[in-house]
Amino acid sequence: MRPLRRQRLLVDQRGTVFLEFLVVFVPLWTFFLSLVQLALISHANLIVKHAADAAARSAVVVLPDDPNEYGGEPKMTVERGRVTIGDLANVLGGISSALGDPSAHSIAGAFSERTFANLGRSRLNTIRLAAHVPLMALAPVNVGYDSNPSIGKSVGGPRRLASSLYYQPWAVAVTFPGLTGAEVTEPEITVRVTYAYQCTVPIARNLLCAGFGGLRSKPDFDHAFFPFAQRFVGGRFKRLQHETTLLIHDAPYQYRPRGS
Repeated sequence: MRPLRRQRLLVDQRGTVFLEFLVVFVPLWTFFLSLVQLALISHANLIVKHAADAAARSAVVVLPDDPNEYGGEPKMTVERGRVTIGDLANVLGGISSALGDPSAHSIAGAFSERTFANLGRSRLNTIRLAAHVPLMALAPVNVGYDSNPSIGKSVGGPRRLASSLYYQPWAVAVTFPGLTGAEVTEPEITVRVTYAYQCTVPIARNLLCAGFGGLRSKPDFDHAFFPFAQRFVGGRFKRLQHETTLLIHDAPYQYRPRGS
């Protein structure tokens, strides 16, 4: 009886269509998800390029601007501005009160430069803000490790605006290649924006993206706003980077002291 059963098993063709479907479907589905993730990465890459352009346009007018607007910080310097807990509380309070008003004008004002004016106000942080605003559209819905990734989460939604407030301070770095110190001495400035784009397409994110620790082969992310938060991050990321060089828009006159 056993030889007959083995013979029947060898010639039995039931389920072959389903098996062939699985053999073909799994690679095709993986290929499709990879295309979706690559398309999202390409889209994010264009926005990072726009963020670098925005940061450079900000830098060329902010660097020679009135020192009184930046707490007396000298012209043509890009020193890091210190941020205190009180500064963060003031910013979050301003955003919460503005979002409580359903009018479009109030919502736009919630994310204006005036809201962030006290957040370690300096020339560097003002340039950072110019880069951060375009990148808000790329903030993930669920920051860090996501046990249930989906294409829908990759597309995102209104929650991006809220998650960007605590995602971008450690995921965005604005640096100045070729600048050895804190003072700019050349007639032009190069601004580099480095962004950790979080990949959230299932399966494809494991093939195309790496853990955050794998992105730190270069020290760009050490210049993020809150680099100490990077050690607690999980998930899969893609490192995107662009540079823009522009001439500084300086003027041959001195600003008068405040109050004169």
